[in-house]
Amino acid sequence: MKVRENFWETIRYGKPDALINEWEAFSFISDPVTAYMSVAERGKTKKNPWGVTVYWGEDEPGSMPLINEETKVCKDICKWKEYVKVPDIRKVPMDWNRAWEDTRRIREEGKLTMAMMASGLFEQCHALMGFEDVFIAMMEEPEAMHELLDCIMDFKLTWCHMLVENCKPDAVLFHDDWGSKKSLFVSRDTWIEFFKERYRKIYGYLKENGVLVVHHADCYCETIAEDMAEIGIDVWQGVTPENNIPKMQEHLKGKMAFMGGLDAAVIDVPDFNEDIVRREVRRACEEYVPQGGFIPCLTYGGDDGSIYPAVDKIVQDEIAKWSQTYFHI
Repeated sequence: MKVRENFWETIRYGKPDALINEWEAFSFISDPVTAYMSVAERGKTKKNPWGVTVYWGEDEPGSMPLINEETKVCKDICKWKEYVKVPDIRKVPMDWNRAWEDTRRIREEGKLTMAMMASGLFEQCHALMGFEDVFIAMMEEPEAMHELLDCIMDFKLTWCHMLVENCKPDAVLFHDDWGSKKSLFVSRDTWIEFFKERYRKIYGYLKENGVLVVHHADCYCETIAEDMAEIGIDVWQGVTPENNIPKMQEHLKGKMAFMGGLDAAVIDVPDFNEDIVRREVRRACEEYVPQGGFIPCLTYGGDDGSIYPAVDKIVQDEIAKWSQTYFHI
């Protein structure tokens, strides 16, 4: 089968004839909204259209919000309307021609087109005010917090509408990390109260329009895995081995697939060891592939590969070798 067909067989817990090797089933389109929203440059401090100050250090793998009392956008959740200026992306001139060209080329290659939508509802909140203020607002000013989240949800829905109207990607990769390596940042009840139904609206719109939902969360989310499937997530990308992946595969068979499983903290390190990298890839494949619905890859949320480039080459090579043996290619 071609990689596109193999991907569908995999996530449907069907009968693929080879492993999907990390991101090989997808290619990203040049989405002009992403280009407009992404201002980060290595070694520089810049403000994005939300007014969030982002910093990308020379020796760091990516940019992060730089939040202190001076740079914080939302200084008082009760006055969020005074502080938060939502980018009006409908009024920004955008050229979708390249996205269309990407779409045609990628589909001719037999792959699925994917759009990136970074900074989900939770991540956008803490970019505007910081982690501590988000958690305090949930407890002390839930009404104002719900209003802000509705505002961010509407922005994301507008972005989804623009994608569907202009190029209709096969999949959208949505980023929102909801936990640490060991637990959710909040209780399941709190996550349900503030996030579940809003994501159901966003993902419901995408699925109504035939768009696959791939949600990146490289953290512990096992507590809400069933909720994730219920709101329309087709593939949980970034699932870490701290989650009980076989248990979730058994429980959610045919409802949600899993992409990740490799322990980056063990293999994507400055002094990486090739034998350890290959052993970790084999461990993940042996533990998760037989149950179905699994794509081995580094847990990071995109096809940029590993922090240390040589690592990802080894990962991909070992996945290919394991696949050849397992599927008798």
